[in-house]
Amino acid sequence: MKLKNAIILLLSATLALSFTSCEDHSLPEDTILSKDQEPVIREYNDKISITLYGVTFNMIKVKAGTFTMGATAEQTEAYSDEKPAHQVTLTKDYYIGETEVTNLLWFAVMGNIRGIDYGLNVPAEGIDWDDCQEFITKLNQLTGLTFRLPTEAEWEYAARGGNKATTQTLYSGSNTIYDVAWYKINRAQEVAGKSANALGLYDMSGNVFEWCNDWYDSDYYSSSPQIDPTGPESGSGHYHVLRGGSHYSDDRECRVSYRTYEGSLGVIIYYGMRLALGELLPEPEPEPEPEPELEETKTVTANGVTFKMKLVEAGTFTMGATSEQTGAYDYEKPAHQVTLTKDYYMGETEVTQALWYAVMGQKPTSDGDQWKSRYGLGDNYPAYYISWNDCQEFITKLNQLTGLTFRLPTEAEWEYAARGGNKATTQTLYSGSSTIGDVAWYRDNSSSSTQAVAGKKANALGLYDMSGNVWEWCNDYWYGSYSSGAQTDPTGPLSGSYRVLRSGGWSYSASSCRVANRNSNSVTYRNSIYGMRLALTAK
Repeated sequence: MKLKNAIILLLSATLALSFTSCEDHSLPEDTILSKDQEPVIREYNDKISITLYGVTFNMIKVKAGTFTMGATAEQTEAYSDEKPAHQVTLTKDYYIGETEVTNLLWFAVMGNIRGIDYGLNVPAEGIDWDDCQEFITKLNQLTGLTFRLPTEAEWEYAARGGNKATTQTLYSGSNTIYDVAWYKINRAQEVAGKSANALGLYDMSGNVFEWCNDWYDSDYYSSSPQIDPTGPESGSGHYHVLRGGSHYSDDRECRVSYRTYEGSLGVIIYYGMRLALGELLPEPEPEPEPEPELEETKTVTANGVTFKMKLVEAGTFTMGATSEQTGAYDYEKPAHQVTLTKDYYMGETEVTQALWYAVMGQKPTSDGDQWKSRYGLGDNYPAYYISWNDCQEFITKLNQLTGLTFRLPTEAEWEYAARGGNKATTQTLYSGSSTIGDVAWYRDNSSSSTQAVAGKKANALGLYDMSGNVWEWCNDYWYGSYSSGAQTDPTGPLSGSYRVLRSGGWSYSASSCRVANRNSNSVTYRNSIYGMRLALTAK
């Protein structure tokens, strides 16, 4: 034993000279951690998977059982502190890390990297026992779990394969060290690069020594408890146990029964850690209750003015110059398939003058123009003289008043809703009918003015005036002809000089009021035929 201790001290001193400090290092610049994500904990039959800031690590379940600990028959060249071999019973299931704690997980928790190797999946090393406690404290605060270091008995039982081992092996998972361990090399290697043991644990022989919770005593085995031992009450020289061997070790130190020790502040480059977790976990979250069915009609009140939003269920449709769209322009072509994957709401009507005034406190103006009886004046008339930028200001204030997240519809959402969504039984030239007089105020019937909303028939979704009355701004930048490929949730180009308008208006021809027709203008332009309709993503 004296010879063994002398060797350890000599090797430690040599490495301390060659590795003068275990200073902290930052993570490589191209590594991005998702610091805004909540921890995700998933419990399975034989493991727990934890994702913290986008970093996932697994804890493997070790079922309670009885084993022979220490210098068993296959443990050739055992040292005296591994003797006598003795029976140990662990009465509680527990979890132990599938791998050693990596640089990436250490960084996610501590904000730095310890050691000299910068590989993200290399074990964090150069860690003293007190470092482990600091890491565990922070990890527990972040996850709400109660991680800890394993007891020495838990470590050896897991290294031997627990109750899944069919035979006892010299190293963790094999009698051939090369199969399971990194050893006799000058640096740590990525975790899980060798074969796992019977429990699915990697690198329990070699790579880095792993701290245990127990104080060290060379004679502990001669009098240790047989049931759930946790080590001596104190340690000679304030030493804690280390297990597993390391990349600097020879094969003798990588055996499953080999023991060594270091002071709680002792720092050697090849010292790392593996997490343990007790059997008790937070109560699993109950199965989420099915979300209530969305309201067909959502009623909202802002400063005393009530308006309605109609549900548009997700679906697939053909957008653009479909066969019934006679007189289509080139920029409505080609007809193409579009899939909208999320339900949303659309305003039952265009935004009225009453709602605009309730939110904004004033009428929009343009070069002295205001809402006038000449172009339609009244609470139930559509708001007009509205630019795209005006829409954004209105929506911002409306969202502040209601706590909701209204927006302008995308062009695809607008056309899908105008066509009746998944409630349409046939495709029509205008929104709700192929006879324009049934559904639209346009040049031939408007008396050269806007008209009160909902004065014509609604379409299949219960939406009024999606053909005619006033043009309605969409969120998309304008672009020319469509592409022919199928699209999912399109939102238009990323930039542009103009924004899209849809619907046609009171001074425009019937052709302009078709559901496929498109228009555009600059974001600052106001006109007596430009208004808006709200959209709202369904939660």
